[in-house]
Amino acid sequence: MTAATRLSREVRFSLCPGGGIESTLNSPRSNTHVGWPTMSSPGGTAWRAVIEVEGIPNHRTGYLVGIDRIDAAVRAHALPRLLERQSSSGLDMSEALDIVHQAVSENLDPRPSATMLSIEPMTWWRIESSSMSTLILRRRYEFSASHRLHLPELDEAANAELFGKCSNLNGHGHNYEVEVQVACDREGETISVHRLDEVVDRVIIDRFDHKHLNLDVDDFRDRVASVENIAARCVELLRDPIHTLPGTPRLDAVTVWETPRTACTASNSSP
Repeated sequence: MTAATRLSREVRFSLCPGGGIESTLNSPRSNTHVGWPTMSSPGGTAWRAVIEVEGIPNHRTGYLVGIDRIDAAVRAHALPRLLERQSSSGLDMSEALDIVHQAVSENLDPRPSATMLSIEPMTWWRIESSSMSTLILRRRYEFSASHRLHLPELDEAANAELFGKCSNLNGHGHNYEVEVQVACDREGETISVHRLDEVVDRVIIDRFDHKHLNLDVDDFRDRVASVENIAARCVELLRDPIHTLPGTPRLDAVTVWETPRTACTASNSSP
């Protein structure tokens, strides 16, 4: 039996002002891995669209859908609509998401379960077919801090056995990355990235950046400064300030990367 799967495909393209729709669509194609249309003028924007498709792969081909068909749905159907909207009235991310999701939905079988867009490395906007009334923003930040993993009730040997090198007496450091995922109703005011940045800077970055988490802040005096607890503490700290922003956005989750290979996501379980 073939299990249900989720396939993701990233398609890269650029939108450049003043290029002309026809000339852009007829521009030469070369390495679409780096994006087509290519960046042809200063002031252009490099886009990444991720299309997610869910279902059971074909038992003979092993395909859920050919990735070339996803690429074609974006390039042949979504891209002309984006260029037309850009040239006539400009684009915001909510409109762009609608355009891409609808164009791909009309020209791909199975239809996408979700669509994401990004125009800079640290930010993604997302809509899901199961809840088209909700807009999701995922934005990533970073801070540097040191910590020591240990339990005060254990001696040094027991801490070393439990936590290994992470129980080093003087601690050790990480360049943490923090991704904050926020949802808002699309009928209301879209969450402001600038306002979210202000909250995260004030509540998380200023609090933890270049600090020894065991010694310089009170958050981890009585609990281990593990990546799990750091993620959970970020949720606790961000929940109320985010909920009071214009448009009444909702904090969904916070993911903290301790290293590129180690991350923990803490969900916001409160209403």
